[in-house]
Amino acid sequence: MKQDKNKEEFAKYILRESGLESPSENFVINIMDTISFENSKSKVIIYKPLISKTSWVLIAISVIVLFGILLTGKLESSSIFLKIDASFLNKLGSLNIFENLKISTIFTFSCVLFSFLALFQLAYIKKYFNKNILS
Repeated sequence: MKQDKNKEEFAKYILRESGLESPSENFVINIMDTISFENSKSKVIIYKPLISKTSWVLIAISVIVLFGILLTGKLESSSIFLKIDASFLNKLGSLNIFENLKISTIFTFSCVLFSFLALFQLAYIKKYFNKNILS
């Protein structure tokens, strides 16, 4: 009992002598700045696409060229393709899959225009969201 009383008196003496510590004037502001910095650091997300822009451009160009060659049917007359063995395409042409299918030029041009407008709209929307997310 006497030891407990001595310990209690000693603790009270130490607390009286040391006094209360007070934080600095800008303590709350510094803490809030640190918290906001940590929150802003965690919100930054860098998205990296699986397929780069140059790869998409090359894929689009190759698909457009392939469709252009197949739709015009002038594979043998093209000077670029003289060295390429394209005999397998002649076999595909003999299947006559699209023999009764007639595509008008207006439909073709409207599909091409729609594709370009859709790509433009997607690029604009992506730019808009990237601007709003990163700011």
